[in-house]
Amino acid sequence: MTLKKSPGRAFAAVAPLAIVFALGLLPPAPVRAASFYYRVQGPLTFSGIPPSSPTLTKRLERYAPWPGTRFLEWLPEGGMLVAERLGDRVRLESLTAALAPPRTLASMSLPVPWARSRGGSLAYVRLSDGHPQLYVEVGKGPARQVTQGDQLRGTPRWSADGRSIAFYGAGPGGSQGAVYVENIEQGGLPRLVVGGLEGRWRLLDWSADGQKLLLADVTRPEHDLLYVATLGGGAPQRLSVPAARIPSARFAPQGSAVYLVSDQGGEFEQLYRFDPGTSVLQRVSTDVPWDVERFAVSADGRYTAYTMDDDGCSVLTVIDNRLQLALPVPWLRNGVIGALGFGRGHRLAISYQSARRPPGVYVYDADRRVLERWTRRPATRPPVAARLIHYPTWDRVNGNWRMISAYVYLPPAPGPAPVLILLHGGVDSQFRPRWRPFIQFVVNELGFAVIAPNVRGSSGYGKTFRSLADGWQRDDAVRDVGSLLVWIGMQPGLDIHRTALMGRGYGGWLALNSLATFDGHLLGVIDVAGMADLTDYVTHAPAGRIEERIAQFGNTEDPSVADFLRHISPLGEVARIRQPVLIVQGLKGTGTRARNSQQLAYLLRYHRDEVWLLTASDTGNDFSVPADRQALRITVAQFLESLLSRRPRR
Repeated sequence: MTLKKSPGRAFAAVAPLAIVFALGLLPPAPVRAASFYYRVQGPLTFSGIPPSSPTLTKRLERYAPWPGTRFLEWLPEGGMLVAERLGDRVRLESLTAALAPPRTLASMSLPVPWARSRGGSLAYVRLSDGHPQLYVEVGKGPARQVTQGDQLRGTPRWSADGRSIAFYGAGPGGSQGAVYVENIEQGGLPRLVVGGLEGRWRLLDWSADGQKLLLADVTRPEHDLLYVATLGGGAPQRLSVPAARIPSARFAPQGSAVYLVSDQGGEFEQLYRFDPGTSVLQRVSTDVPWDVERFAVSADGRYTAYTMDDDGCSVLTVIDNRLQLALPVPWLRNGVIGALGFGRGHRLAISYQSARRPPGVYVYDADRRVLERWTRRPATRPPVAARLIHYPTWDRVNGNWRMISAYVYLPPAPGPAPVLILLHGGVDSQFRPRWRPFIQFVVNELGFAVIAPNVRGSSGYGKTFRSLADGWQRDDAVRDVGSLLVWIGMQPGLDIHRTALMGRGYGGWLALNSLATFDGHLLGVIDVAGMADLTDYVTHAPAGRIEERIAQFGNTEDPSVADFLRHISPLGEVARIRQPVLIVQGLKGTGTRARNSQQLAYLLRYHRDEVWLLTASDTGNDFSVPADRQALRITVAQFLESLLSRRPRR
C-alpha cells in the first residue's frame, strides 16, 4: 500500500468564504433536517450531535476515573501528604506508615495542581473563574484566597520554616512579572519582593535558610537563564550556568550549590550540580542517551535520586554519594514516575503509574534498599497493556530508516481490529504509558486498537528530534502519520480501512491535517481544541510566548511564512476534508482558538452534514470542569461508535 500526499492545498478556495464568515454575512449553512441535531444543556452546546445512548453511557461509567493517589511532600511533623483522586474530586490526606489508614485534611473538586501543608496549615491551588488561585487554611480556620484574577502564574513555594509562601505572578499593572511573599500568620496582601521581570519567568525553589529564591527566565525558546534573588532586596543575580534549556533546578539542601537539569552538554537533558562560588558545573547523572525528568536530594546530601525518560517509560536511579555507587530500582519499570521526595531516614517517596496500574505511592528505603507500597491499590478490571513498537518513517538517518516510537493497546478480541490513532497535545510533548481509563474503554468496550505515536517534534528523544518539525518542516510530522498508516496496513490484526484519528491541541491540528492529506484511508477525526489556523496561533500568542512560537512555527510577519502556515492549517484544508469530523472546543478565555474552531465547523458543514460540534462556555481548552469532561467522553464514544457503523472504505 502506498500513501501519497495530494498535490496542492485548497486554502485559497475557502479564504474568501472565511472573510465573509468573519463579517457575519454568510447565510445559515444548509443541513439535512432529518440528520441535524441541536441542543443546549447548561454551558454545553451540542450541534449536529445525536442524543447519547443510555446503554453507551452506562458502559462508559464503568470506566470513570478510578481512584489513584499521588505523593505531594513529606510532612515536617512526620508522615507524608498525598492527594487521592476519587472520581472528579480529590482528597488531601496524611499518611504515617505503609498501608496505614489515611487522615483526610480537605476534600474538593478537581483540578488541584498543587497542595502543601505545614504545622497544621494547608495551602493549595484551585481554579476560580477560569484562573488558578492560591488558597491558605490556617489551623481549622476557613480558606482564604491569596491571589486574584490572573495574578498567579506557576507553582508556589513554601518556606522551610512554614511561615511564608512565595509565588510568581503578574506585577503591578500586569505588564511585567513579579515575585510575592505571603506571610501565613499575618495574612493581608502578599508582599512584593521582586518586581520588573520582563518576559516569562518561573519560581523554582526557596533556599533552606529562607533568605534566597531561585528563579528562571524562560522567555527565550533556545535557552533559559538562572537567577538568585535575595529577600533582603536588590535585583536578582544571574548564575554563570551555561545557557541551555533548564526544565528544573533546586537549591542543594546544604550550602549555596544548585542542582539543575540542563541540555547544555549535548542532545539530552542531564542532571548537574553547580557551585556558584567556583562556577564549577559537575555532571551527576550517568552517560546514557535519555532525558533526566526529575530529581531529589536527601537532606544530608548522602543520596541523589533521579528518573530518566527511556522511550516514554521512567527509569529510577539512586546514587549513594558517599560510596559513589548507583543503586538502580528495577521494580518500577514500564510506567511513569510523577514525583520524588526524600524524607527522614533516607526514605524516598515515589509516585508511580502505568497503563495497567493506577497511580500509587511507594517508598524506597535507600539504606536498606527495600521498596514498599504505601497506598492501597484499588480493585480494577484487568487492564490492557501498552506495548512499545517502532515503525520506519519516510526519511533516513545515517543510511537507515528513521524509526518512530509508538505505544499500542490491542483489544482482547481477535482482529482485524479498527484503529484509533491518538496524537498527543503540546508541540513538543510526548505520549507516555500512564493510567488512562478512557483508552481502556475504547479498547475493551468499542474494540478499537489504540496506537499513540511520538512523531518528530516530540520531546524525550533529544534536541535534534525535537526540532525536526520546526518552521518549514512542520508538515513533516504529517508524513510520520502517513508512515504509521503504511505500518498499520501491513499488520494482519489491524484494519487500515477502519482507522480514525484523535488529537488535542497540537494533536488536533495534526489529526485534521492528516485527514486532509490521507483522506481516502481514514474514517474520520476527533479534534479537541485543535489549532485550526496556525497563523492566528502564532500571531496572537501571549506576550511571553511569542518568541517560542516563532521559533517553532516561523515569523508570520514574513509573507512566505504566513502563506506556508495557511497552507498547512485546517481552515485551508476544508475542501479536502470529506470524512466525518467531531470538533470539541471550550469557549472561555480561548480567544482566536475558539473562534477558529467554530469557523472550521461552519465551513465544513457548509459542504457536508457529518460535522459534530461540542462547545462549553464555562471552560477553556483543557475542559477542566468535571461535567464538561464527562460530556466530552460520552460524545467521543458516540462518535467512534458512529464511525464503526459506516461501511469501511476499501
